[in-house]
Amino acid sequence: MHIFTYGSLMFPSVMKAVTGREFSSRNARVKNHARFKVIGESYPGLTPLEGAVTEGVLYLDVDAFSVKRLDDFEEELYERAGISAVALDGESLMAQTYLIKPQYRDRLSSEPWDPEHFEKADLIDFMASYGGFNRTDRSDPTDPSD
Repeated sequence: MHIFTYGSLMFPSVMKAVTGREFSSRNARVKNHARFKVIGESYPGLTPLEGAVTEGVLYLDVDAFSVKRLDDFEEELYERAGISAVALDGESLMAQTYLIKPQYRDRLSSEPWDPEHFEKADLIDFMASYGGFNRTDRSDPTDPSD
């Protein structure tokens, strides 16, 4: 399946740390969804908002084991849902993404999340301290030494 990412997972270093794999990707956007900072955190959440457009990275052909790792990585705040992503060349692809659950939308600030700021100011600390990395199964079913 394809996975549309709009926050920390947009960065290949984070995606590889979570899944243990690298995937082909394309820049893409989703319509009628907005990305806001989660209050007190360095990462964002995505929520439906009519007329909004959010840019992100679409990872292609993500295998089931990697999707399980991504599910484990995401906090209770998020749920995986289907979404239509449009690549920059105009091709529309069905994907999965992680939306803020409706009951947690009050945890979103009104401040948009800036990927450039995250990369410069927060990425290193995020990689070192985010608890989601501890929730993923680190074994690789394709590695006979595990």
